[in-house]
Amino acid sequence: MSSRRTSGAKSHSDSSCLEDMTLLIVALLFSQPTPASPKPESTAARPAPNADQHAIGEEVIKGETEVKIEDTKLFLPPQIDPFSPVNELLTPESYVLDEALHYSVDSLTIPQYFAHSSFLRIPTERNFIYGDMMVFLPTFEQRVSTWDLEVSNSLGEAVRRIARKGQPPAVITWDGKTDSGEPIAPGEVYSFTFNAYDAQGNQTRIPGTPQRVNGLVQEAGGEWVVSIAADMIFTEGGAQLLERATPRLDEAANVVKEKLKSQVVVYVYTELERLSAERCRVIEAELNRRVVLPPGALSVVPRFVPGLQPKLSKIEIRIL
Repeated sequence: MSSRRTSGAKSHSDSSCLEDMTLLIVALLFSQPTPASPKPESTAARPAPNADQHAIGEEVIKGETEVKIEDTKLFLPPQIDPFSPVNELLTPESYVLDEALHYSVDSLTIPQYFAHSSFLRIPTERNFIYGDMMVFLPTFEQRVSTWDLEVSNSLGEAVRRIARKGQPPAVITWDGKTDSGEPIAPGEVYSFTFNAYDAQGNQTRIPGTPQRVNGLVQEAGGEWVVSIAADMIFTEGGAQLLERATPRLDEAANVVKEKLKSQVVVYVYTELERLSAERCRVIEAELNRRVVLPPGALSVVPRFVPGLQPKLSKIEIRIL
């Protein structure tokens, strides 16, 4: 009986120890600190560890509003020169003059039947006097009371005198006619003498440079008259054309093309009948070659004046 009781007491003691161990483990488990739960990550950008403590993080602001701008905008046109690429090429220091350029341009832009038409005037250098003749005068420092301009021919004969009162103008015009109303003669040399008088009658005389008239164009009685000195067209005493005759005949033909209404009458003045007839044939052929005229519109008439000075021989073209 005693051995059973001892064994039973020992078994009861082991069971109690096991329960105590279990309670101790449970108590230790509950006594452990609770681990910190992870915090949610922020979507905002975090400043760097060494960044400014007062830096403002990134923020997104959304919104709309209507704004009307009423300020006037400045008008600034673009400063573009379309010719700047070629300006340097066209400067006087750099361009090369092509004498044949105008021929090339005309051949490309003008129809051939116009380019060679006898109806068109051709460019020529003016050799004739058109309208009034001008005489330039110096300026007078003293007061001029009266003045006059005297025109004389090669013989010293006064053919025209223009007199006025008061200060003379800088330019005096002369209509190219004598005191009797006759036109001056081509081929003649004319001298100009200017006389000025003050209030006391003192005279100042200024001679001008003699001028030879080779050709002139004037209007008289509703018709145009082209007068050319014969020695500018023909050889002396003959009917052969001079080299300098070509531009003068071209210029006369231009006047005919411009002023023609119905007909052209040409008078050839010489001192010999035979010479006048020969020159008439040459002039008629040259005008027909340069000007297109209706049938019968051109008449060439010889005028021979016995004793006429060779220098006063002339070709007179009357355009009606």
